[in-house]
Amino acid sequence: MSELWRSVTRLERADFYAEWLATSQQNELAVNRSPVVARGRDLTWIETENDHRIAMLIGPQVGFPSSGTNLCKAIIPAGHHTGHHRHGEEAIHIVAGSGFIVVEGRRYDFHSGTTIHVPYMSDHRLFNTGTDDVVYVTASAMDLDLFVRLGRLEQLGPKGANTDGFESAFPAEDGQFDTPGRRIALHLEDAPDEQKRREEVREAAGRAAAENDGHSDGKQSRHKNENPHRHGAIYILMGGGESPSEERNGFTAVSVAMTNVFEEVPHTSSHCHSHTEAVLYVLEGVGFSEIDFEHYDWEAGDAVHVPPKMTRHEHFNPSDKRTRTLRIEYGIRYFYEPLWSGYEKVEHREAAIARP
Repeated sequence: MSELWRSVTRLERADFYAEWLATSQQNELAVNRSPVVARGRDLTWIETENDHRIAMLIGPQVGFPSSGTNLCKAIIPAGHHTGHHRHGEEAIHIVAGSGFIVVEGRRYDFHSGTTIHVPYMSDHRLFNTGTDDVVYVTASAMDLDLFVRLGRLEQLGPKGANTDGFESAFPAEDGQFDTPGRRIALHLEDAPDEQKRREEVREAAGRAAAENDGHSDGKQSRHKNENPHRHGAIYILMGGGESPSEERNGFTAVSVAMTNVFEEVPHTSSHCHSHTEAVLYVLEGVGFSEIDFEHYDWEAGDAVHVPPKMTRHEHFNPSDKRTRTLRIEYGIRYFYEPLWSGYEKVEHREAAIARP
């Protein structure tokens, strides 16, 4: 056999390099033509072995070219529970209803506004103990976990109706941290407001500057704004990521995190910046985003996808009421940022501004 040619089996592609080139071009087209807003009113609901009702908002299965990541919305009817299962990391935010989640046999209570972290391969299930539906959004990197063959999805038990006296099988909540010391649950009313802290720092700096100016022989001082006003409020949930604050409230999420709730006051827009993939779920209000200079309206129940490329974006509240959005980020973004400066976050305007 010559040194230039060899046999190729039926299981081996003849030109894998050409396939790589073609896939790269397809990916480029996909992220540049990506849909941006998932409409909550247009969801396709399904029933699964694990879920009574679940619909995908963001993910490749519904046309969004994600990084193997997804955002879904699920409903647990009153008097029922989800299936018992385990898989990669999951982040959950309770939109409505009340109940508890059992993670590795330990109970954590939740209500509207609670954020939950399910650690990697921790078995879990959610119970609705109220009289209304439990509605929640859930994020994971399921497709990525399965693609790299390091993740698993194991169904340990089906969904179903709660049996009489079921709560007695689960001891009452004993804190929001698990045995290794990781935070599992945080209620929104307990989340610190980063923006409030930043404003307090600004005010303290202003007072100090005024005092210094009063002793500067009439010379005007210059003071750099180290704490720009980015949002009306920034409630820290799992934190980390691109947040100016390193606070994480004890959460240890890596592959998927619900980092913050952003609140915008009426007639304002957020700071303007570029980065790779992230998702916003609209909890409250109406508004719009400018994504790479294109206008996209949204309302409560919608989700906004910043695709996995350097995407310039800014979020607007043109209404007379506040808006609140839940920010979800995926850790794969931070794997690539140190590899190429082209993926590092860029701030085009650090401060939020009024929009009369």
